Amino acid sequence: MPELDPHNLEAYRHSQTALSRAFRTVLQNSRTHSERKARSGGHDMTSRAQVRKYQLMWRKSVRSHIVGKVELDKARLQHDLEALAAVPRVEEEYDEFSSGYWKNLSLWNSSGEADDTMYRDIQGSAKPTAHAAKAPYLDELIHTVFDSKIVKMARARNLVDAMVIPHRDFIELNKDNDQYFRTFMVLEDNGSAFHSDDDTVIHMRPGEIWYLDAAAPHSAVNFSSDSRQALCVDFAFEGSFTEDQIFADKSFYRPDLEPEIVVRKPFTTDHRDKLVQLGGIIDNDNFKDILFLMSRVHYRYDVPAAETYEWFVEACRLADDTTLTAKAEGVRDYMIGQRALGERLVAAA
Repeated sequence: MPELDPHNLEAYRHSQTALSRAFRTVLQNSRTHSERKARSGGHDMTSRAQVRKYQLMWRKSVRSHIVGKVELDKARLQHDLEALAAVPRVEEEYDEFSSGYWKNLSLWNSSGEADDTMYRDIQGSAKPTAHAAKAPYLDELIHTVFDSKIVKMARARNLVDAMVIPHRDFIELNKDNDQYFRTFMVLEDNGSAFHSDDDTVIHMRPGEIWYLDAAAPHSAVNFSSDSRQALCVDFAFEGSFTEDQIFADKSFYRPDLEPEIVVRKPFTTDHRDKLVQLGGIIDNDNFKDILFLMSRVHYRYDVPAAETYEWFVEACRLADDTTLTAKAEGVRDYMIGQRALGERLVAAA
C-alpha cells in the first residue's frame, strides 16, 4: 500500500474537513429551506446559489475528490466482474492513450450498441447495451445510486499491467468543461493501481465514488498483473448544478470522506536533466517507449503529470531531429491541448 505521511497531509485534511463541514451545513440548510419553500409554493433560488458557491469552492480546492460511497455486495459484484472479464477486448476509440491491457466496455451509451465506446453529447439519458445485461448488479447500481435520467454514459473499465498516459478529456466536445461531471468507482482493491490528477496521485478504494476532473491532465496505472475493474459514469448539465444532483438516493452522497493520497519522492533538476538526456538515444523506433517511460515518473516523484510532455519535447529537440520534435509536439497538443471529436493520434504509432 502507498505510504501516507500525516504531516504532509495535515494541511490538506484540515482544509478538506473545514470546507466539507461548511458545504454540508449549507446543503442541509438548503434542503430545509427548500422544503419550507415547497410547502409554501415558493422558489428556492437563494439557497441553491449558496450551494453552488460552496460547490465551486470545493471543486476548485481539491479538483478530483470523493463524492460518495457504496457498500458493495461482493457476491453479486463477483458475478458481474467475471462476466465482464470474459468479454473479449476490442479496439478502443482512444487506444493511443494506453499501453498494456486496457479495456472499456460500454454498459450505457448514446447508441445502445455494445461496441460503441465513443462519448458524445446527447439529449436525454444514455441507453443500456447488451453488456449491461451481463452485469445486472452494476446496472442496478446505475439505476439506484445515480439518477439514471441524467446518465450520459456508463462504462466498465479494466487496467492490467498497463498505463493510461497523461491526457485531458472533454476537450473535443461542445459544452464548457465545467458542465461535464465524471464519476469513477473502483470495484476491486489493488494496492498497485493508482490515478493521478494534475499534481496529485491517489489510491482509490472499492466503493468510493470519485468525481474525476477529467478536463485536467490525468492518468492511471496498474503496476501489477492483477485485475482492477472499475465503473465510470458520466453526466452533463445545462447551466449550474450541484454534485448531489447525480444521486438518486442522497444518502450515498459523502463528500466528507478522506482520500488516500500517495506521498512521492522529491523531484529535482537532476532528475529532469537525466530524463531530457534520453534525447541522446530517442528515435522513431523507441519514440513511444520513451514517452510511456516518462509518463510513469510522476507516480513515484512529486511532479505534475503534464510535465511529462515538456521533458519529452525537450528530449526530441536534443536529438536534433525536426521531424521527431514536430511529432512530439503533436502528441503533446493532442493529449493535453486540443483535438476534434473522433480525431485519432497517428504520430505515436
